[in-house]
Amino acid sequence: MNQSLAHRGADDSGTYFHGKAYLGQQRLSIIDLAKGHQPMSYTHQGKTYTIVYNGELYNAAALRERLKRYRVRLRTNCDTELVLKMFAWEGPRALQRLNGIFALAIYEKATNRLFLARDPLGVKPLFYSLKNGALAFASEMKALFQHPSIQPRVTMDGLRELFGIVPARTPGKTVYADIKEIKPGEYAWWQDGILTTKTYFKLKSQPHTQDAAATIKTIKTMLNRVVQNQLVSDKPIGFMLSGGLDSSAVTALAARTGQSFKTFSVDYVGNADHFQPTDFSPSRDNYYIDIVSKQYHTQHSYQVLSSADLCATLREALIARDYPAMADIDSSLLLFCRAIKPAITVCFSGEFADEIFCGYPWFYRADTAHATTFPWAIDLTMREQTVAQPLRAKLNLRAFVNRTYTAAVAAVPLAPTDSPADRQMKIYSYLTMCWFGLNLLERADRMAMRCGLEVRVPFTDIDLVQYVYNIPWEMKNYGGHEKGILRAAVADLLPDEIVNRKKCPYPKTVDPVYTALIEDKVRALVAQTEHPVWQIVERAYVAQVLNTTDPAQTRPWFGQLMQRPQYLAFIYQIAMWLVEYKVILDL
Repeated sequence: MNQSLAHRGADDSGTYFHGKAYLGQQRLSIIDLAKGHQPMSYTHQGKTYTIVYNGELYNAAALRERLKRYRVRLRTNCDTELVLKMFAWEGPRALQRLNGIFALAIYEKATNRLFLARDPLGVKPLFYSLKNGALAFASEMKALFQHPSIQPRVTMDGLRELFGIVPARTPGKTVYADIKEIKPGEYAWWQDGILTTKTYFKLKSQPHTQDAAATIKTIKTMLNRVVQNQLVSDKPIGFMLSGGLDSSAVTALAARTGQSFKTFSVDYVGNADHFQPTDFSPSRDNYYIDIVSKQYHTQHSYQVLSSADLCATLREALIARDYPAMADIDSSLLLFCRAIKPAITVCFSGEFADEIFCGYPWFYRADTAHATTFPWAIDLTMREQTVAQPLRAKLNLRAFVNRTYTAAVAAVPLAPTDSPADRQMKIYSYLTMCWFGLNLLERADRMAMRCGLEVRVPFTDIDLVQYVYNIPWEMKNYGGHEKGILRAAVADLLPDEIVNRKKCPYPKTVDPVYTALIEDKVRALVAQTEHPVWQIVERAYVAQVLNTTDPAQTRPWFGQLMQRPQYLAFIYQIAMWLVEYKVILDL
């Protein structure tokens, strides 16, 4: 199990055994490179605690000061020791004091019980399985499949998740029947064969008392603090720079320290010749990247991906995720991370700004303004028709999605004082953070850690997220511009071209060579009439999409990202997944 996660941390490896407790860890060293070996143990008041931990803390200095009050001696500069000793002294309450991204397990030797916890927004993963009276847990599902009692079993509920929700994520669930996850902001105790979970963090809906000017000032102050705090590392740091508002703001805030940083962007062979502006992708990035790089004197490099590599990496992207998800949107990020890893070990991203500041098109488009379903996937027709005909009625995707959406909305924190507009936008914002955003955070973690690269996401700072969540819609939309309040907050940092640039998504290939490559693979798949994929996917419909020129079947399948080539690649990934993972269909 431990070796299957070696890609997440090749700097060190360790195991711990006591009775029937087994802990393993693969370390990617970021702070205090010579120390910090895990599993790490500490004895307090006669009890020995042993931790395995994946993550980074951004308030380590404050935690050290707190431990000094207990007269605790620290032997390293590692986050792991801080977390372990904070827990030993304060128990689960210590989680409220951790500012960072983390997944952890702490074994309490005297009582033979285990504590599991995950950061408030789920930036770091933590999966588990309960089988035959035992608990197994890991950062990725592939490690669980190394356990002899855990199989990749998929039931009808898993197929509902795959076709109805993926690539978004239902918190706590996976496509596999026997694997769940510790939810973001949740911890759990395991003892005597029983797992008990508890939520320690949830967003609060409360009145916003500041005017626009004060709000702009607060956002600016918070963002500056967050970025400065996250610059700590004993390994080289770089920045993903798209020339968009979010990544440019993060780069600019870091550059104010006077340091010179490396920045990186991704592009594709053929895009310069074939790109056409759309409502979802109005412009290419290069012009804007050059502006920011020149202003802040970054050492910038463009990573240009070929269509052949993008297609060939679909399999590895599937393995990185452990299930089919975003096709070449995943494989491109995997190739991007692999290309920049030789230069850096820590990379900053502007991810999650659109989630908290409401930057996505569905916050503004008329056809999604009052949708009574997940706004990034308002039309289920293509999803329904993709399901194999014999399963459609039984799956009943529309009813499943409606139930899931209703339950998700019921969990949204709302206040009695919210206006109707604020209420609707809080619902959209919460769902976008906790469902759509969870998928993108997962994508960033799996693709980057596949290459031993850590991605830091300043816009997931929990204090910032909590503050922005309660900013009224009129103020978020400051100046009548999407993410207007964020634009105003960083206006003095960036040129007008960047501040006023329309939202663009992570770039995808529009090279017809890629489309032809994936069409060839799916055409060969369709010719294999006995392939197991046709047990769950409607072969005739895939053939229809393969041969169509109907514009209705080229619109996004998911948000603004997955169009016809990505749909076909997703089907191809499903076929590979069933074979590669030896999926057991329990239908």
